[in-house]
Amino acid sequence: METEQALLEISLSEVKGVEVFLNTFRELEPEYLSRLKSIVKQSEMHVLAVHPFTSMMESFFFASSYGTRFEDGVALYRRYFEACRILEAPILVFHGDYKNTAYPFEAYCKNYSALQCVGKEYGVALCQENVVRCKCGFLEQIRRMRELTDDRAEFILDLKQARRAENHVDALLDAMKGKIRHAHLSDFDLDCDCLPPGEGQEAWALLLPRLKREACSMVVELYRDGFQTKQQLVNAVSFIESY
Repeated sequence: METEQALLEISLSEVKGVEVFLNTFRELEPEYLSRLKSIVKQSEMHVLAVHPFTSMMESFFFASSYGTRFEDGVALYRRYFEACRILEAPILVFHGDYKNTAYPFEAYCKNYSALQCVGKEYGVALCQENVVRCKCGFLEQIRRMRELTDDRAEFILDLKQARRAENHVDALLDAMKGKIRHAHLSDFDLDCDCLPPGEGQEAWALLLPRLKREACSMVVELYRDGFQTKQQLVNAVSFIESY
């Protein structure tokens, strides 16, 4: 569904926490964001995070020594930070540099830190997600990022991305410990690495207490082919809340 329709549909359920994935420039316009805010307020939901549709361009903007390109990237992401402020979302999801670029990781972390400071002007945390196609999808780079940012980097733990990078979730939790602000939850079985929580083999009894100690927000995040009905999403939220 288109973003506004999807948010309205979810608002009819008992789910109270959502992540809003903005899908086009039009959805960054104040009028559109105002309509989203109205849906959120009327249903007493909370927007826990906002996800940019330009994640695939973050390497282009923020892993580049071309100065005006970085400046244009900052100008664009100010629009996302403003969207977060309008929706009262405390977190902006960030994928960052692709793993196969030659851009120095030290320089990337410097650019991340600069953009993180811009986010703070809006009261928004720029949080690095572990994405398998990106440098920070892997343990060593997460640890290195903490060093290079003087431990100011903040993170989003994504379970399906951890599986795809063949990172053990416990090891990733250790690497991000104390800095996890948000988590994308999913389950898995032998045939699929992205299922609704409660429908697979994930060791939730061990994982969820660790996440709760981080005091991070959590959402069920699936791909469209990972579920068939809205009720599965509602059931997954209820499953997580039962722990």
